[in-house]
Amino acid sequence: MLKLATMKTVFSSYLVPLLLGFRAFPGNAAVAVSDDFWVSLGLPEGFLISHAILQAPCTDATPQSSPSQAALIARCEKALQQHPEDDQALEQLHFIVAKAHSLNREESLRLKQVIRKYTRHANTTLTPPEEPGEPLVVSGTVRDAAGKPIAGALIAVFHADAKGYYAPARAMDEPNARLFGYMKTGSAGHYEFRTIRPGGYTQQPIPQHIHLLVTATGYRDHKCRSTCQLVFADDPRMTPEWRQWAKAGGNPVLQVTRDQDGIQRCVYDIVLQRN
Repeated sequence: MLKLATMKTVFSSYLVPLLLGFRAFPGNAAVAVSDDFWVSLGLPEGFLISHAILQAPCTDATPQSSPSQAALIARCEKALQQHPEDDQALEQLHFIVAKAHSLNREESLRLKQVIRKYTRHANTTLTPPEEPGEPLVVSGTVRDAAGKPIAGALIAVFHADAKGYYAPARAMDEPNARLFGYMKTGSAGHYEFRTIRPGGYTQQPIPQHIHLLVTATGYRDHKCRSTCQLVFADDPRMTPEWRQWAKAGGNPVLQVTRDQDGIQRCVYDIVLQRN
């Protein structure tokens, strides 16, 4: 087995520019590469360069919901159980998770499943009103291979904040990303989400990106690995190596424009293949 120092040299010099699936916690020199990469080399799934990545400490203590917030969550969940079309209750739950600072990880993940269950609109906002960052709107249409719009497709998106952090307690906690959203397409197949431009990771030269996964009954999931990663053509981190990575993996490079209000906008149309 190669020594850690040798492995790190190989990755930093040759392979890291070709990968976007690896995981690294800021402040920890160890790097773990995606399971797909190790499997492609014939190594066991889940192989890590260093076990230290699994032991990375939280940057702060585990948050706990206050009694008043717990009561609000209970009221919102009860309202949705009784009236699944209660958009106000759904929005309140979403922003509780998006603010994140007073939720523990388990509760956050649980509430995301509640939000996913009751999602019924084709547009959403990922960020609370006071979220720092450059406003961004991404929209598009989900169609089949014949160009027909697909109704009922569920679109899940998430990304890091403007500083490049997914969550306050663990910067690289992708499954518990604070900025996330779900959309369900209508008869026109259209979707749209409002958010902020994500930051690149602070400790690695990885481009800004948004994770996206689309599922629809009767169609194959739209994904590259676990999710597609939307990157931006005007990102200074999009070097020729990263552009080659995007092309090879089918990860979309979005063109960014500005509307009359100066808001950044991108369009990404999606084609799903039938099972």
